[in-house]
Amino acid sequence: MSELSAHEAIYSLRAMRRLRRDPVADEDLRYIVNAATQAPSASNSQDWAFIVVTDPALRQQLGEIYRRIGIERIRDGALASGRLSEDMAKVYRRAMILVENLAEAPALIVVALRGSHPENGVEGCAYYGSIFPAIQNLMLAARSRGLGTTLTTLHKAREAEVKAVLGIPDEFDTVALIPVGHPRGRWGRPLRTPSSEITHWDRWGQRSANS
Repeated sequence: MSELSAHEAIYSLRAMRRLRRDPVADEDLRYIVNAATQAPSASNSQDWAFIVVTDPALRQQLGEIYRRIGIERIRDGALASGRLSEDMAKVYRRAMILVENLAEAPALIVVALRGSHPENGVEGCAYYGSIFPAIQNLMLAARSRGLGTTLTTLHKAREAEVKAVLGIPDEFDTVALIPVGHPRGRWGRPLRTPSSEITHWDRWGQRSANS
């Protein structure tokens, strides 16, 4: 397997919502979860857990929960409202691809974190700051193995159902549901606002260094 540079992985990582049904090797799934656990966490707490779901029956149950949410909130909600710009409507239409096909992904990884989001601003930042670096590590590691992923949080609308299906303890809060598989689409640089437009040097509004 040829090595993928960090630059290539970062600049070609994009949401892959169309995944082939081919199984993902257990070795690859273990590798990407292990990569996730190399991320930093507040006070090195490492309060994370990763539920790797490959069982077809469980994937179907999770897919059906996700589909009900997507139909309610996206298809019959946002898209039916008539209030979206064309660009946003495209985003939601692409989201519906995953809504209709989540169960077909050969693996789903539910990322969980012990506790719940604190109301205190500092602690709240530390809470999510202790899991999203791990999620990014996971997705970049998957990219390095030629596997597609998509970061989703829509399942939170029916989180209790998801936790019941997988037997996740009450003291854990689910943060993300990530499908993993060999992509049908092509890798490519995602569409992003140029960094020069959102970078300020020394003071807000100063767009260039040493000016």
